[in-house]
Amino acid sequence: MAETSEKKRVIKPPTMLDALIPILSLIVLLAGAVLLYGDEATSGPTQVALLLSMMIAGLVGLKNGHRWEDMGHAAGEGISTALGAIFILLAVGALVGTWMMSGTIATLVYLGVQFLSPNWYYLACVIICGLLSLSIGSSWTVVG
Repeated sequence: MAETSEKKRVIKPPTMLDALIPILSLIVLLAGAVLLYGDEATSGPTQVALLLSMMIAGLVGLKNGHRWEDMGHAAGEGISTALGAIFILLAVGALVGTWMMSGTIATLVYLGVQFLSPNWYYLACVIICGLLSLSIGSSWTVVG
């Protein structure tokens, strides 16, 4: 009988240290990017920090016996699960952006100041936002 040259893979569950290494590396790399680049950190260094911590997480997965292909497939499944919510957030962002550009939000703030006493403004904002989010079904649209 011919033996297969492929070794049996043993997938170990991650230890607490395995779980903390990518998170701590992300925190350290993001803090370093902000300390080194200040306000310019959002132009690219933070994305590099995210990619490096992702590679560190991949190396931890390799250490525990996972294959690159399996991790890539799992990442694709996770992204496809979250894609619906991402599209909703993009649509809400576009809606809020058009409201800001068209002056709708400024008009609503102006009218709110005209109709409400400053003593009741915060309480009224909470109640109105709560009712609005319940009626349209999206608290993200109201928050925007």
